[in-house]
Parts: sequence; structure tokens; C-alpha cells
Amino acid sequence: MTDHPETGTLTGDTVIVGLAPSYQAFGMVLDFLAESDPFGMFELSAIAPVIRAQLQAGHNLAALQGERMIGYAGWLLTHEKTGTEWIENRAILRPLAADASDAAALTVFASEDKAVTLRLIRGARELNKGRRVFFKRGYDAQVKTGRKSTVLNVTKPD
Repeated sequence: MTDHPETGTLTGDTVIVGLAPSYQAFGMVLDFLAESDPFGMFELSAIAPVIRAQLQAGHNLAALQGERMIGYAGWLLTHEKTGTEWIENRAILRPLAADASDAAALTVFASEDKAVTLRLIRGARELNKGRRVFFKRGYDAQVKTGRKSTVLNVTKPD
């Protein structure tokens, strides 16, 4: 299912993995998101290409409990300027190649468990070291404002 090494184990049988660009992974993500707010209210034609692109680029992490998905994080690479404008609803994100980008935007995130939420966010940050990471908090088809919506990942000195 994954072409990335496991990025960490949580309690019990929950693992965080990067998903490979397969039909199985695509179906698992869509099935999980269909039951998650706010994604369950999205048109399939709006969310499916986003998930497909995240899987193809390897810009994703999933929390799996056995064969059941309990969390998903997906992002795309962009510029800081575009990420800032996206947070302010003044720009549409377009994916960039790694060497042409300096930021990442966490565009799809859903989790059933707080420990999983923290591990997915930490994993996404670890995979995007040196990039500013942008995110919006959306609940019930609304975006919450007033909370921190960007972080800069820095590598700790050894």
C-alpha cells in the first residue's frame, strides 16, 4: 500500500504511512473522507482530483488501524506568497515542483483521534522541513479564522 517507509507507530496497531498512488489507496481515502466533515459534503468531482494529485506526488500521510483508515493528511507544494494569499482567500493554490517551491499547503486533513491528529501534523511538517506550511481549519463547510494558520519548519541542530 505504501511506497514510503512507515513514519511512526502510535499506540496499539495504529500506524502512520505514506500512501502509494494506487486505486486501493485512492478508494480508501475517498471512503474515509466521505464520512468526515466537511469533506463528506463535497462533490466527488471537486475532491477526487485533489486526492489523486496528492497520492501521485507522494504528498500524503494516512493513519491506519489495521486495514481501516482513521486519519488522512494531504498537501501540495507552493510559494509562500501564494500560501499567504490562499489563507486570506485571495488566491487559488496550484501545485509546484519541489525545486520551484518554498512552502506547502495542507489542503486535506481529517482525523478521528487527537493523538492521530498530532502525529499526522508532525509527520507532514517533518516531510516538509525548511518550508512554511499553511493550513486552514474548516468545520462543517466553514473555515475558522483567528488561529495560527502557518508555521515555519526549521531543522534542529544536531
